[in-house]
This record gives sequence, C-alpha cells and structure tokens, in this order.
Amino acid sequence: MEYKARKFSKKSYDDNDEYAKKKISSFLIKKGHKIIQYEENYNHDLITEKNESIFYFEFEVKRNYPFTNREDYKFNTVSFLGRKIRLHNIQPFYYMILCYETDAVVYSHSSDIFKDEYKETLNLNKYNRKGNDEMYRVPIDECSFLILTL
Repeated sequence: MEYKARKFSKKSYDDNDEYAKKKISSFLIKKGHKIIQYEENYNHDLITEKNESIFYFEFEVKRNYPFTNREDYKFNTVSFLGRKIRLHNIQPFYYMILCYETDAVVYSHSSDIFKDEYKETLNLNKYNRKGNDEMYRVPIDECSFLILTL
C-alpha cells in the first residue's frame, strides 16, 4: 500500500521541529539530563544522558486540540505516526507529543507503541497531509502525561 500522507512537509518541519526541541530539551535539562545530540541528523530528535543511561526521543507538535492531562484529552487513543517505526528499529525511544496551546506532553515508549494490535491504516485529509497513512493508536491509559514546567 502506498502511504501518500507520509510525504515530508518542510513547512510543518520548519514550524515544529526546533520549537519542540527547545521546549522539551529545556525541561529535560532541568530534570537532570545532559544533551548528547541535538543537531538534526534525520534520526532521533534528541539524545540525552542521565545517571549513566542514554535516552532517545522523538517529538511531534499537536495544534488545535488543547489538552493538559488524561482527563481533558479529547480522544480515547493517542495516535502515533507509523513511519516512526524506522527509528524504533534503529533504537527504541520516547515518543513525545507536545500540545502547542498548553505545553502539556503525552508520551509513551516506542516499545509500547509499535504493536500490531494498535496499527491502523487511515485516510487523512488535512491541509498538509492527504492520503493513506499508517498510525498506531495506543489506548490513552497506556500513555503518560506531563506539563513542561520551565
């Protein structure tokens, strides 16, 4: 199956990548992480070290669906992009979705996301993404929430 909605959107990347990296990396630094890799390398968005452990992260920004926690999240599942499974196959990571309006984050570890029972093919019709795409819809109870306190 062809996934036309996966086509790279430079505008979306320009609008969101650095924004999410700055916000979330600042939060992680305050939580004791040391940034190891921040520059774009077309793999994981960020790599950190804390307590002699290495952490990998991937970020996404959601707009127009404000949330602060599980109780006010508008859906029963959290949709994670299927194309990110390639990063999981390189190195498992924390997949974090930042709410643009509230600075809240919903996240899960890629090993808990990319399971066959969560996989769905959707036909998207958004301003910047049209066509089929593969998503992983993880039950909201399987995800964690936090608010970036900067």
